[in-house]
Amino acid sequence: MHLKSARTQRKWLLYSAPPIPRPPSPSASTKRVGIGGLERKGLSQTRKNELVLGTAFEDLESLKAAAKEVIALAESFSRLTGQADTGVAQALGLVSRDMFATTSSAGESAWIDELSRQIAEFLSDDSRGVLKKEGGVITLVDLWALYNRVRGIDLISPKDLEKAAGRFEALKLPVRTRIFRSGLVVVQDVGRRDEETVRRIVEWVGWERGVTAGEAAERFGWSLGVASEEMEMAEDRGALCREASIEGVRFWRNRFLETEPVVVARLEAGLREMVVV
Repeated sequence: MHLKSARTQRKWLLYSAPPIPRPPSPSASTKRVGIGGLERKGLSQTRKNELVLGTAFEDLESLKAAAKEVIALAESFSRLTGQADTGVAQALGLVSRDMFATTSSAGESAWIDELSRQIAEFLSDDSRGVLKKEGGVITLVDLWALYNRVRGIDLISPKDLEKAAGRFEALKLPVRTRIFRSGLVVVQDVGRRDEETVRRIVEWVGWERGVTAGEAAERFGWSLGVASEEMEMAEDRGALCREASIEGVRFWRNRFLETEPVVVARLEAGLREMVVV
């Protein structure tokens, strides 16, 4: 039976057949293809980077040229229409110190007045809502940071901001500066009144709890510095009293002052009864 099976399979023919071809080793193939691929990829990326950088520099130069053309067009339009250069530049959002002859006192004054108007507009713009987000009052330091962020690279100095803020009232603008007792300088709406601020604080505090300046800042949208000043202002007016402990300062509604008239009236009534007797 075995002989018959062997004759059927004819396996002796396989001995003289050529060996079966084997595929190349995966590791060797991957290594060869991987290194070559990396080299080609690196070369391609280098060329791509060169192209991108070249295009970027071309775009930058085009942007500079376009900016010069816009400014030249604004100046040309100003001369044709008889308008002041500052007016046209302001409409384009390009007003800067360089547009004023600041070497003279008149030029410096004109620049500060124009800056004052721009800052007032920035604060009063409902679309930005700067003062609303700050609870109606903002420190001069915070204003300097926010306004310069909008200006971009054409920054103003803290001194220029201080001078411009000092012109709000003279120019009849809708904002005013205010100096707290500690010396903190803030800018607020022209219609803002301490009496209204005190009323809002007292209504919020109520009778049953004491609050911190941090809680007031969170409630009214003030910075912590402004909140501390406003709470102390309400304390000075007799609406609040403080509780100082190792945990910090908490402000309470002043029951002593609010009940004092009743106490005095009762004492006077008692004295009158004693005199009658």
